[in-house]
Amino acid sequence: MRFMAMVVGMVLAAALPGVSHAQTYELNVGSLAPKGTPWMDLLERFEKEVESESGGRINVIIRPPGVMGEVEMVRETRKGERLQGCAVTTGAIAEGGNIPQLNVVEMPFLFSSNAQADYVLDNVLFDVYGEVLGRRGFTLAVWSENGWRSFGTKGTPIKSPADLKNFKMRSQESDVHMEMYKTFGAQAVQKPMTEVLTALQSNVIDGLDNTALYIQAGGLAEPLDHFVLTRHIYQPAAIVFSKRWFDGLPADLQTLLKSKKALGPGGRAAIRSEEAAMMENFELFGVEVHELTSAERQAFVEVARTMHDRYAGGIDGGSGILSKIRAGIAKAP
Repeated sequence: MRFMAMVVGMVLAAALPGVSHAQTYELNVGSLAPKGTPWMDLLERFEKEVESESGGRINVIIRPPGVMGEVEMVRETRKGERLQGCAVTTGAIAEGGNIPQLNVVEMPFLFSSNAQADYVLDNVLFDVYGEVLGRRGFTLAVWSENGWRSFGTKGTPIKSPADLKNFKMRSQESDVHMEMYKTFGAQAVQKPMTEVLTALQSNVIDGLDNTALYIQAGGLAEPLDHFVLTRHIYQPAAIVFSKRWFDGLPADLQTLLKSKKALGPGGRAAIRSEEAAMMENFELFGVEVHELTSAERQAFVEVARTMHDRYAGGIDGGSGILSKIRAGIAKAP
């Protein structure tokens, strides 16, 4: 009798209006973004909107920085088990997902303004790279950015390509970053961000390139003496999902997640708004900031652009992607 009562109760409950038995989905998102940064603010907004607009059917969990580097996060995301998404740089997605086509957008001195980068990301590369990522097991959701990378060093500043030959520089785990350092004649050591501070403190490396925001938020400014505003690489970042996980969602939840593409422009603007404050903050760490003259910058540009066609030409479809980027740059406001 008790068993029958339980069965009847369950049937009645299922029939009652307002009682939901919709399946829920867990979305674990890996990121190295430090708390309080615009990148993390974007992720927390993404979390809040997705959970609210899905009526709680998607539970977003932002996994804080830990022992897992960006490349490993990408690999775990494709599996869709420990992570179903990640918010990382394009360089990390290229490396971890074995997607060399993504490296084309990170060639040095490809862009010269935020307007160019924005136009190309939103009007050219979302569809181009969305298709490429789909073939490799990922779904592109949001374009954000790491931003403009510049050189931070111990000892003396880097003001010319020749200066780089005197430094052991940390390179992101990325083929295009290593190729850039090779083009400049520098000695580069690939290291995940989780090992960079120790490497600087122990003189394993003499410097690195990254954004002012990440260097400070990641606790990497203190060992440095100089930060030179080369702005040599504009580095996008993205929120991507495991395609296997995404394809298993109901159509309405897929549409909801696709709509979060709209968060990209505001997230990029928030990151850029921090730049002036970051320059002032370097003084607190005893780091001297240098702005290149036009002639100094042009010397970098001339060397860096010798690798563009050569590097893109060595990637399947790379020359076509470079042509589309250049066409987009020409149309940018």
